[in-house]
Amino acid sequence: MSKFRLVAPFMIVMLVLTACPAGDGGTGGSPGDGGDGGEPAGEADGSITVTSLWGGAEEEAFQVVLAAFEESSDIAIEYEANRTDYETIIRTRLQGGNPPDVAIIPNVGFLRGLAREGSVIPLADLGIELSAIEGQFPAGILEVGNVDGEQYAFQVKLNSKSTIWYSPERFEEMGVEPVEDWDGLLQLTDDIKATGATPWSLGAQDGWTLTDWFEVIYLKMNGTEAYDTLFSPDGDWTDPTVQAAIDKMLEVLTDENVDGGIDGASATLFVPAIAKVFGTSPSAELYYGGGFVGGIATGVDVNPDLAGQEGTAIDWFPFPTIDGNGEGLVTYGGDQIAALVNDADVQAFMEYMLGTEAAEVWAAEGTIIVPNVNVDTSVYPTPLVQAEAEQVNSAEAVRFDGGDLLPTGQGDALGALLQSAFRGEEMSGLIEEFQTQLTTAWEES
Repeated sequence: MSKFRLVAPFMIVMLVLTACPAGDGGTGGSPGDGGDGGEPAGEADGSITVTSLWGGAEEEAFQVVLAAFEESSDIAIEYEANRTDYETIIRTRLQGGNPPDVAIIPNVGFLRGLAREGSVIPLADLGIELSAIEGQFPAGILEVGNVDGEQYAFQVKLNSKSTIWYSPERFEEMGVEPVEDWDGLLQLTDDIKATGATPWSLGAQDGWTLTDWFEVIYLKMNGTEAYDTLFSPDGDWTDPTVQAAIDKMLEVLTDENVDGGIDGASATLFVPAIAKVFGTSPSAELYYGGGFVGGIATGVDVNPDLAGQEGTAIDWFPFPTIDGNGEGLVTYGGDQIAALVNDADVQAFMEYMLGTEAAEVWAAEGTIIVPNVNVDTSVYPTPLVQAEAEQVNSAEAVRFDGGDLLPTGQGDALGALLQSAFRGEEMSGLIEEFQTQLTTAWEES
């Protein structure tokens, strides 16, 4: 029987309210303490606390991984879950001297801030050398956990954001097929309209759905170097390449191409937009989104009857190249893991999470893909997830969700900017305002 226990969100709040002052006794090291050469900074007590913001199937799959670690190590895990005010709770506990030992970090800007204030343990201080692990990650993934030349975190779960979702059965009925390039995508859109169907569904009320569109298009059009620069302090959002990528996005996302038109899509959230393609009464044929779309579409929130019909009722094809560019370039999103306390138990857990055993346990649950090239794709339970893992592992280069690379809050601001573009507003002044706001945010991060 697993020894870890779930601490409900209200219990986490109680922990925050009763956190002991910094310097009071407690297990583990204080925030930012690191041992030299990987030596433990605190005394191990046979247990660790791990916190995440996951829920539903994601949380259940993670608990399977935690149970496997407990079974193999005899170290007990106290698991805490909180889906609201996650960053605030972690910061409050750090300030109170009672941080969780290990935390899932969903935002790179958040990691950057924690690392620079000394609240995260460098992997080297945990006895984990970068040279020993970099070969197991697809190119471009490990760098996301590096802050100012020091590795503080590593990716534990991800999903491709270079997938376009559709129903093969309905495509066959319409006499259309998946495409490989942008011109083909425009033609596919027109061909679907010619059958009387609506081509695209879009949940533009959630601004991040538009940032995903922009990011993959910008990467495909301009390559990795330009992408890296744009989503860094050196990025110039007034550069013509930004408006060109927005214009390219709006070639597809027009009033006549999206279900409900611009007004309807602007009032539609992410999950209801998926239901417009894969629900019991579909009203559109295509949805661009991450690999997680498959799990949502076949789940209780959309259409559980699709489960087991992967490849026939639901499938995806890769986001196309643009003007001959972008072959093998993939955008992705995901979460990292970092240690906030250093002791032997934490070191053992972090080493386990880096290993193939943990990755295979997690992959077998089918909710995510693991960023470990040593995991055979046959471990994944469905062909859709297998194909997604193959796409990431075989990519020429992958790049992390750009909005999550920006300082905290600026990803939302980018989403709002793109919502304005989708509504047809004049962009030059808005882009200049965003650039000014972003410059200040970078300076303060």
